[in-house]
Amino acid sequence: MDNKGLFKIETSKSVHEFIESLKKNAGQFNFGVRYIFDMKKEYKEHNVDVDENFELYQIILCNFERSYKTIKRNIETAAVLLQPKQVVVCNNKGVTTAYYLPFTKEFVTYALPDDEKLQEGLPSSSQKIIKIIEASL
Repeated sequence: MDNKGLFKIETSKSVHEFIESLKKNAGQFNFGVRYIFDMKKEYKEHNVDVDENFELYQIILCNFERSYKTIKRNIETAAVLLQPKQVVVCNNKGVTTAYYLPFTKEFVTYALPDDEKLQEGLPSSSQKIIKIIEASL
């Protein structure tokens, strides 16, 4: 079954254990971790008073080869292609929780109506990211 809404899942792992597991498992699906944003650090760098126990990370995943080929084929896809690869992991009231918003074929068709390859490929990649998350629990 395709996930079409916000995907949310909890794990008994710590935030850092889950992130390490996600990094390891991404390669099994031809993805890699492009960047991990520590939002506590980001907020502090912008002079925001952040609670000491605040833990929220944005993990950007990428299938580097496929991404490059898609952008090379149609540069407009960069505006859509780069967005759905973000997994948010946080400590939500003492429970490590991962959130992910997969892109549907309907959304990609709306955003780029002339790119049939992306309309098929991006939702498929979104479902792979959910599998990466599930494998990382």
